[in-house]
Amino acid sequence: MAFRPEINTYAALSRRHWLQSGGAVAGALLWPELLRAKETVRNNAPAKQVILIYLQGGLSHYESFDPKPDAPSAYRSDFGSIPTTLPGIHFAEHLPLLAKRAHKFNLIRSCYVDSPSHPVAIYQTLTGGDLPDASVEAKNRNLAHPSIGAVIARACGTRAPLLPPYVAIPHSGQLGNRVHYGGAGPLGVAYEPLESGLPPEHARTAFTGPPDLRLSQGLSAERLEDRLTLLRAFDGQARRDEIEGLDKYHRHAVEMLAGGAAGGAFDLTREPLRLRERYGHHLWGQQTVLARRLAEAGVPFTLLNYTLNQERGQDWDTHEDNFNLMKHRLLPPMDMAVSALLDDLDERGMLDNTLVAMYGEFGRTPKINANAGRDHWEKVFSVMLAGGGLKRGVVLGSSTKAGDLPLDRPLHFNDVLATIYHQMGVPTDTVFHNQFGQPSPVLLRGNPISELI
Repeated sequence: MAFRPEINTYAALSRRHWLQSGGAVAGALLWPELLRAKETVRNNAPAKQVILIYLQGGLSHYESFDPKPDAPSAYRSDFGSIPTTLPGIHFAEHLPLLAKRAHKFNLIRSCYVDSPSHPVAIYQTLTGGDLPDASVEAKNRNLAHPSIGAVIARACGTRAPLLPPYVAIPHSGQLGNRVHYGGAGPLGVAYEPLESGLPPEHARTAFTGPPDLRLSQGLSAERLEDRLTLLRAFDGQARRDEIEGLDKYHRHAVEMLAGGAAGGAFDLTREPLRLRERYGHHLWGQQTVLARRLAEAGVPFTLLNYTLNQERGQDWDTHEDNFNLMKHRLLPPMDMAVSALLDDLDERGMLDNTLVAMYGEFGRTPKINANAGRDHWEKVFSVMLAGGGLKRGVVLGSSTKAGDLPLDRPLHFNDVLATIYHQMGVPTDTVFHNQFGQPSPVLLRGNPISELI
């Protein structure tokens, strides 16, 4: 039978909306499906977890990792460039902390995608699939291709008791939740990410985790157990081994909803104040502390959305006032939070087995527009990859003098996804099957980047 992912509308539901619509009992029914992933065969891959920092809107490579001081005046940035710890490699001047840590990560300066459309490029960079007519208005969910987070959740399963294999901070949507390409698609709702909710902007403010991990007001763990006992009575027609299996997973689900290990991993109050301050008194800093806590607890994949305006959701889309926004609003908190993350993981001995990726959906135009901004540019942009068993301090590929095209080693973005999968031990030719038996390939094209492995 032909693959028809559009019929799987169940998979399009987000866990957040599923739980909100059904309360704690619905959560207890859903978490067992996610917890089944623990049964997936494990592997000895170098990376055990991934933190993907997603820069929605598209990071300008000119004002960050690939400055072009000798570009034509119509293209040239207002920013100066500064040396890094790598000989001959310079960053834009407002990334001083990352410049001092360039030896800890790798940089690809020659990536490209197939479209300058936000939805199309976001779809590609989160799933590796093609959806040429992706849009905010219509095809705004990844029904045909699972996201990389969902694939890793399916392949790696739950590596820590009572914790989900995939978390999105603060939520799984892009462009202000107008599109949803970080979801499970054809893999089914069991592999949708758990949404953390919005962490605080100040390091002194408490955050204890997503509301989905807390029981509804007036519903105690005892009452929830009573309801699940009733549910098991309805399962009387099932085989005994099926009932016993469901009982195990349901009990785990109750424990998750009642708190304990899962809630503790999300609890930022358990971090020393000095460390939270090191990441920064801003939203991205506190989001990043949370991502590190989840990686340390054993969550295989965390999608970390760096967006300040939660309604618009595309802060890096600097069509206007590019230089002022980058200098004062965007680069400083990113520089601080990501540098702290690299140091923190390194000091804990976690960088070797935690792969940190940072990128947006594309780059920005060479030519500065009439509004002192840069527009969409899919032809070349920069990607950061660190840890996870990769080499360190490699700068791969380059762009032209004007920064408008790859000069050498052009890399389609699917090669980045293939590299992440490789380090996590997920063969890209793997074909999963959803609950209807329909096939879902991991990646139709793309090869691991040999220079980084």
